[in-house]
Amino acid sequence: MPDRIARVIFGIVLLTVAAWMLPSTNWAATLYAKQDGVKVNAEKSPTSAVIATLALGDPVTVLAEEGRLAKVKTSTGKTGWVFKFRLSEEKPSSGSGFSLSGLTGRKTIAARESRAGGSIRGLKESTEQYAKDKQIKQEHRDAVDRMEAFSLKPDELLEFKKAGHLGEFSGGAQ
Repeated sequence: MPDRIARVIFGIVLLTVAAWMLPSTNWAATLYAKQDGVKVNAEKSPTSAVIATLALGDPVTVLAEEGRLAKVKTSTGKTGWVFKFRLSEEKPSSGSGFSLSGLTGRKTIAARESRAGGSIRGLKESTEQYAKDKQIKQEHRDAVDRMEAFSLKPDELLEFKKAGHLGEFSGGAQ
């Protein structure tokens, strides 16, 4: 009887060691870049050297997670750190550029933000009559059109976020 117990314990230890020795990538998740220009940093800091830049939909293998960061391996074999909000479980199908999530890291916005966003998309067709009925000045309608046409280059957005401590530069656990 004691011999049988020893064999069972030995079997459990052997299975545990075998499972521990298997490559960790068996359990690693594949995630995808949410947008063009996702930077993979050498260290756990947004100001460390950029070792790779991902395009929209590029896959990465997540090796570890620490707070807001994920240690990833790119398809070219480079290993570095990415902010998790820059990655998606589902491969994006199309569309790139920067949206509200580029600043906040959020996929969705509240209903009140959506309503406000809808009101500044430019005073076109159906809203033009509303603006006239409400006697909204032309200078204000022109300002809305200028806001709608405004865009930033990726490097300009990065500098803006650094200066304002937004997105990946907002602090917290890194």
